[in-house]
Amino acid sequence: MFSQENPKNIGLTKPQPTITLPVTKGAYQESVRKIKTEPRTQLLKVKDNEYIISNGWEMIEALNVNKNGKEISEDINTKKWYNATVPGTVLTTLVDQGVYPDPYFGLNNLAIPDSLSRMDWWYRTSFSRPQKSMGKKVWLLLNGINYTSNVWLNGTHLGDVKGAFIRGEYDITALLQDTNHLAIHILPPPHPGIPHESSSLSPRGPNGGQLCQDGPTFISSEGWDWMPGIRDRNIGIWQDVRLKTTGAARIIDPQVITDLPLPDTSFARINIKTEIECFVPDDYIMEIELDGKQLSKKLKLVSGKQEIILTPSDFRNLKMKDPELWWPNGYGDQNLYSIKMTLRNSKSGLEDRKTVRFGVRELSYEFAVSDKDVDFQRIDFNPIDAFTIKEEALFDPLNHVAYKSDIVLPTLHQGVELNMFDKLEGDNPYLVIKVNGQPIFCKGGNWGMDDAMKRVSRERLEPYFKLHKDANYTMIRNWTGESTEEVFYELADEYGLLVWNDFWMSTEGYNMPPADFGLFMTNATDVVKRFRNHPSIAIWCARNEGYAPKGLDKSLADLVAKEDGTRLYQSNSRYLNLRPSGPWNYIHDYSYLFKEHADGFSTEIGTQSFPTAESMKTMMAEEDLWPISEVWYYHDLHTGHQDYRAALIDDYAEAFSLEDYSKKAQMLNYVSHRGIFEAWNSRLWDDASGVLLWMTHPAWPSMIWQTYSWDYETYGAYYGAKKGCEPIHIQRNTNDGKVLVINTTLNEYKGLTASATAIDGSGSTLFEHKTNIGVNQNSKKDCFFFNIPDSFKLPEVYYIKLELTDRSGKMIADNFYWETINNNHKYYDFNIMDQVVVKAEGNHQISNGKLSGSIKVKNPSEAIALALKLNLRNSATNERILPAYFSDGYFSLLPGEEKVLFFECDKADLPDDLKITAEGYNVDSQTLIAW
Repeated sequence: MFSQENPKNIGLTKPQPTITLPVTKGAYQESVRKIKTEPRTQLLKVKDNEYIISNGWEMIEALNVNKNGKEISEDINTKKWYNATVPGTVLTTLVDQGVYPDPYFGLNNLAIPDSLSRMDWWYRTSFSRPQKSMGKKVWLLLNGINYTSNVWLNGTHLGDVKGAFIRGEYDITALLQDTNHLAIHILPPPHPGIPHESSSLSPRGPNGGQLCQDGPTFISSEGWDWMPGIRDRNIGIWQDVRLKTTGAARIIDPQVITDLPLPDTSFARINIKTEIECFVPDDYIMEIELDGKQLSKKLKLVSGKQEIILTPSDFRNLKMKDPELWWPNGYGDQNLYSIKMTLRNSKSGLEDRKTVRFGVRELSYEFAVSDKDVDFQRIDFNPIDAFTIKEEALFDPLNHVAYKSDIVLPTLHQGVELNMFDKLEGDNPYLVIKVNGQPIFCKGGNWGMDDAMKRVSRERLEPYFKLHKDANYTMIRNWTGESTEEVFYELADEYGLLVWNDFWMSTEGYNMPPADFGLFMTNATDVVKRFRNHPSIAIWCARNEGYAPKGLDKSLADLVAKEDGTRLYQSNSRYLNLRPSGPWNYIHDYSYLFKEHADGFSTEIGTQSFPTAESMKTMMAEEDLWPISEVWYYHDLHTGHQDYRAALIDDYAEAFSLEDYSKKAQMLNYVSHRGIFEAWNSRLWDDASGVLLWMTHPAWPSMIWQTYSWDYETYGAYYGAKKGCEPIHIQRNTNDGKVLVINTTLNEYKGLTASATAIDGSGSTLFEHKTNIGVNQNSKKDCFFFNIPDSFKLPEVYYIKLELTDRSGKMIADNFYWETINNNHKYYDFNIMDQVVVKAEGNHQISNGKLSGSIKVKNPSEAIALALKLNLRNSATNERILPAYFSDGYFSLLPGEEKVLFFECDKADLPDDLKITAEGYNVDSQTLIAW
């Protein structure tokens, strides 16, 4: 099966030598076994006559129960079973029940046996018949089980579910009793592999291995270079289990397609198509409620499944006038609508309901292709228009044509002609994603996985999305589909984050491809049908760093054309109309990016991002915190660490404590992450159209590739990226000194003043320049070159402050750089700067459970207050309160300068006494305000 690719990485074939394993200076945490409680199941009613089977779940190792599925799905004694966490994985339950310690702390993960991934398990619950279900059909819905499951109810085998991302659905009407017993047998993936354990002697493993051939599953859970091997490989009932009642017919996976007559957006054509399954042939009525308007269609249904299509040609109420559009973050509001669909029998009444949330928006794409008659042609591809003509794959990536170095162009499949697309001028080969006809600068980052243990409730995930929105990102990449659950897409819709959505394959020629193409396609088909109404999904991508195998690529492309028809299928996350991925290491001189690397669309580029000292203290025992220990390596201190540490020493001097190391690291984090986005900003729309960090989001407490911590602490990386991604932004290019303004909004700005000032350590002006400018929407504006003449004698370390103001003098954007003469990056003077005490005043309010307010911070001293970071804390304990959101961080204040920041926190159960503290490079931690 793998001969066509000859993958180099099959993972470890035996455990690594004991001498290479990491060792803690402290001790593993001990777990405390919880006492079993009596299970009490609840049926929680949600929308559309659906009920979540909540609580009351139990779990046990299959080897510890001497019964078969028929017996387990009847009334049995479960005294020795664990109370189970559902939704959740096997490991989630075992940690919650105190069988094993928290695998995220220290080296606790090594105390958990990897045999969990080679065992099968039973889940079980009992539930009552849903209310008002007599005379109705009742369905059991399994929204996500990993990896293979055998499903039993009341002594009867319902069927099997295989693959982590496909739904299971069963008609259980005939089996229902007053009390029902559901049993689910979980079998692990057949090739769980052997995890690599990172240490100083063996710092980086092979990135996955055998488990890749079991995709569709969470292929990274065998262990990657940003997460250790998860001991159960995330098997279990990881999404919720539901009951649904219907009548003699039901609605299946409706799709809502919004078609705008671009560039006109004054109306939208709403097309609805759905499958209906009928059990009793008869006359039915489909009723639709949309935006306060109603319509209905008479249906004469026969037994079986049939497709129903409703279009504006048949129903004028499906032509929506002046729709409120859905836009990505920074380009407009995230307006969302709901369509309520009701299916009735003409005689007996209600049969089924389905509510679909969607956004009115239209995706289109620009990129270059090659044709048999034309070597290069840039096109505008609108899937809605193109797939109306031909409902199958249009582009052939496997027969691509080389264009320049490392860039390839897709060819057209046989029967596809160039005249099907709008032809564009220019020689730009790269992808541009457009929403509602407007090009979107795709800036953001990768999620390797939402959570290493798949704890993916809305409560846990929403702060991550808010942090992304507040950082001014416009896109998240769902790397190898590790975060494929409903709430992920719901939050992306609500926060305006486009999703680059991969399927479950990694690097071609290195990682193994999936072994079972049929299984892969059944899971992929279900995922496309299930999530296609989410306006946030912008791309369906076959594979990380490679093309899908020949036997899969055309099938996936045809799937997207047939079952979606509104999005681009991208075969490869690099090369194909994209930049190569990487680099992933710290680059000391970021002018390299400006000169050599910042063009096109890059789905992966990254650098180290060391945590704050406080975050480190939540990750490991005190004995392991300093100096650098084995536990650091286990938490991903590996790739390029030596270069990063060398830069820290070279720039700021050797660190003498954890706090000192982290303080200096945040300076590197800020500059490097801002630099990546500013490099791409400098070429905006010349050919640069997207850049995604590897990574923005950590799956567990990590030392690398992140902009915040797994528990929501924001690093220098976060605020550096946030600065570089500002919708209206002023910057100075590292490579040539050019000052420019970036406007990635749909607003035009006139009457602005752009200024640059060189400043010494006391805040005195050394040199300045300003000019009046205007900047068009969604564009950049070159202002002037700010290179200080040789005649000016500069201190060893100096600063450049940029400001963009409007006619009234109001600050629109600012930026602050620290520089050295001869660009030697030696900021040793920072270590002997005068300590500063800053002052502040502020206000706060609590409304609807949310704390919010503003704080004005002032530097009354005669020295610069460098790299200030604010935190919300419990006054009594001084502990951080997370998540808390501040409008800026790692900012600097000149002598006498003040800055207003905004903050908010919606964490439940806040303490009565709160305070906001500040700390900085030359600012010891101090309380600014308390209440």
